[in-house]
Amino acid sequence: MLTRLGKFEIIRLLAQGSMGEVYVGRDPILGREVAIKVIHTSASMGPEARERFATEARAAGVLNHPNIVTVHELGEEQGVLYLAMELVKGEDLGTLIRAGTLTPRDTLEVLAQVSDGLAMAHRHQILHRDIKPSNIRVVWDGKHLQAKVLDFGVAKVINSDTTDQGTVFGTVNYMAPEYLQSGRPDSRSDLFAVGVILYEALAGIPPFDGPSPGSVIYRLLHENPAPLPPTAFQGISRDVQGILHHALAKDPANRFQTAEDLATVLRSAKDSAWRWEQERPTVALKIKRPLPGRAPTPPTPPRGFPVARPAPRPAASGQGTSGSGSFPRPSVPAREAQAPSGTGSYGGAEVRKDVLETTRHQLLQALEIDPANAKAHAMLLVTHYRLGWMDAVMHTLRQARARGIPPADLRAVPRCDHLVKEEMQAGRLPLDLHGEFMEYLGR
Repeated sequence: MLTRLGKFEIIRLLAQGSMGEVYVGRDPILGREVAIKVIHTSASMGPEARERFATEARAAGVLNHPNIVTVHELGEEQGVLYLAMELVKGEDLGTLIRAGTLTPRDTLEVLAQVSDGLAMAHRHQILHRDIKPSNIRVVWDGKHLQAKVLDFGVAKVINSDTTDQGTVFGTVNYMAPEYLQSGRPDSRSDLFAVGVILYEALAGIPPFDGPSPGSVIYRLLHENPAPLPPTAFQGISRDVQGILHHALAKDPANRFQTAEDLATVLRSAKDSAWRWEQERPTVALKIKRPLPGRAPTPPTPPRGFPVARPAPRPAASGQGTSGSGSFPRPSVPAREAQAPSGTGSYGGAEVRKDVLETTRHQLLQALEIDPANAKAHAMLLVTHYRLGWMDAVMHTLRQARARGIPPADLRAVPRCDHLVKEEMQAGRLPLDLHGEFMEYLGR
C-alpha cells in the first residue's frame, strides 16, 4: 500500500473502485486529514481518462460552496495521479436511503442542499453528470444535516473543447433521457438525477428499475414511475408529487430550468400545508419557457404520473382524507380506450371504473394504516389490473415484495389467485409484468 503521495501521509484505505482508490491521508503541515483519490496510470489507460481526472480537479477546484466537497491539491507521483480533497465524515446518501434513516423532510432538505451546490456549479458552466446517492455525503447529528456533492470525476465544462462530446459517462439509473439518447447533457440533466433520487428515497424503490441495463434504459426513455405510495408523504406536502412530475419530465424543456428553482420548491414542500399552486405562478413560467432555437413543447402529464392537485378539505366531521382525494391517480392508458366507457374488465366481467377507483382509495387508506396488510396489497394489485394501470400494477407488486409479504399470502386472496392463474397462463399480462409475476407469484 502507498505510504505517501506528495506531502501527504497515507493513513488507510477508504474505498476502492475500478480506476483507483480513495485513501485517508494527513497533511503534515496543517495537521488535517484529507481524502486522497488516486488513479493508476498504465499502458491501458488512454489520455481521455487522464484528462477526465484532471477535469475533476479543475472543475471542483473553482467551486467554493458549503454543499460541494473542497479540492485542495492535484498532483502526480510514482506513476499515480492523485487528488487531495476535504474529508467528509458521515454517510453516503445511498446508505441512509437503504437504512431508512432519513425522514421525508430530511430527504427534501438534503436534496435542496444538493441543488444549492449544483446551482453554484452550473453558474460556473460546470456539469456533474453523475449525480447519484453514493456521490452525496450527508453529515447528520440527529438535529442538523449538511449534504456535500462529491466526485466531479466525470464532470464536463459546458461548451468546452474536450473530445468526449457525445460519449455517455455516469450511472444509467440516474441518467436523463436526452443524455442517453444524444450524449449531450445540460444542467437540467443533473436536475433529472436529483428527481430520481427524490423518488427513490420517498418510495423506497428506484423509479426506473429493471433486471438489465437495457430494461432500465427502456423505462427511462419510454415509461413513467407509478405515483408515490401514501406513506411517502409523512410530514411533508402531498404535492411533492407535482415536483416529481416536473423533475422527471422526459423533455428537459418541461423540467425545472434551474437548480435554484428546484431547491426552492423542495424546501417549500417540507411544510405539509404547502400546495404546488403557491409556487406555480413563478416557477411554472420558468419551466415552460422554450429554450433558444427550440419550439415550445406543451407539457402533458405522462401516463401514470399526473400533476399533483390540492388535497380536498377535510369533511365537516373532522375526519381527514388521507390516502384518498389527495393521492393522484394514474391517467387512463391508451389501450383502455377500446374498453366500454366507464367500465374496467377482468376475467370477462365488467366493473364500473368509479367503483374501482373508490375501492382503490379505500385500499390505499388501509395500507397507510397497515403497510404490511397482505390482503390490501393483493386487492390493490387486482384493482390496478382491472383499471388497466400497468405501471401501478408493477409498483404495487414491487412494494409488496419490498415489504416482505409472502407470495402465498397474496395468492390466498381468491381474486389475486385468479389473476395469477388465469391472466398469466392466458398470456394477457404485458411482457414487462409477466416476468416479475412469474418470479414472485407464479407457481
